[in-house]
Amino acid sequence: MRQTKTVLRDPVFMVDFSVFKPEDELRINLNQCADSCWKWRHPDGECVSQDTHEFVKKVFEKSGIDNNGSYLPKNLHPQHTQDPHGGQDESFAEARLVMGGAVEDLLRKTGIKPEEIDILVTTSSVFAPTPSVASMLINMFKMREDVQAYSLAGMGCGAGVIGIHMVRDILQAHPGANALFICAEICSAAFYQGRDKHCLVSNALFRMGGCAAMLTSGSSERSRSKYQLTHSERVHTGARDTGYNCMYVGPDDAGLPGIFLYKDLPVEAGLALEKCLKKITPQIMTWSQYAAAAVAIGKRRWYGKDKAPLYVPDFTECVDHFCLHAGENERPALLGGAAVCSKGACAGR
Repeated sequence: MRQTKTVLRDPVFMVDFSVFKPEDELRINLNQCADSCWKWRHPDGECVSQDTHEFVKKVFEKSGIDNNGSYLPKNLHPQHTQDPHGGQDESFAEARLVMGGAVEDLLRKTGIKPEEIDILVTTSSVFAPTPSVASMLINMFKMREDVQAYSLAGMGCGAGVIGIHMVRDILQAHPGANALFICAEICSAAFYQGRDKHCLVSNALFRMGGCAAMLTSGSSERSRSKYQLTHSERVHTGARDTGYNCMYVGPDDAGLPGIFLYKDLPVEAGLALEKCLKKITPQIMTWSQYAAAAVAIGKRRWYGKDKAPLYVPDFTECVDHFCLHAGENERPALLGGAAVCSKGACAGR
């Protein structure tokens, strides 16, 4: 059965959003933290080896993350602890700080009260506790008993897009409702204490932060909203074994829990992005690009596919902003061969 295309009966709007910014004392300075990490020890009592230290530093330097612009909670911050550790209590504390802080600021911006929220959707890939993250926020802000609450977990870095897609569909059945969406990854739940390099990658890339957005639907809501959601697209490569197995959460050989990130992950991410671009490109091209595409299609039909190149538009002409994953600095490598933009254009637009 083919998936039916969703037709938006009511336009979906983002009223406003808020990004949580931690206190400056939680800011990471690469050089200072690298020196402090030498004091860390593995659970078996051995000090962090030079090989492990250099590997994590190398991954961080290649990631594109600012050397002085990311944050970690105190229980993981090299300048605040010599005994880094995660756990359920630490994860809940971080979730309350990050998610609660983003929601509190968003409610202040919009003037919407907690009891006026009709729909609540949260996403956190690794932190999937009981009570749920959604229940935690309902308790924090004393929301209504009939609020529709959903907690999404285990969906990796695509959870934010998936969550927005879900909110969009729910709002089609509840026009005019206030939908609160929160997205965050909880570092305390993802921290790894062992030596397996597949798991150490997450220590180098995962940082503290989160965002909250208030969405609604219906033409009458246009005047109070900042943005309109015109289209969203989803691609899932989980039917491929390489896609399904490229990321795994579980114990290493020593029994220590971690997030295994394998080399197939960037390849699968690039494949998903390429498939998504093929679906969305016809909807965003300029008129001149439509004309160029028509000429290219005509040439391929006349001369044959082997003698006429496939048309690939210059996306810098039809896209105003690119928001690409911060975990990989070689952004064009993740685009599956589709020349979306140069490295400089991706960073600057």
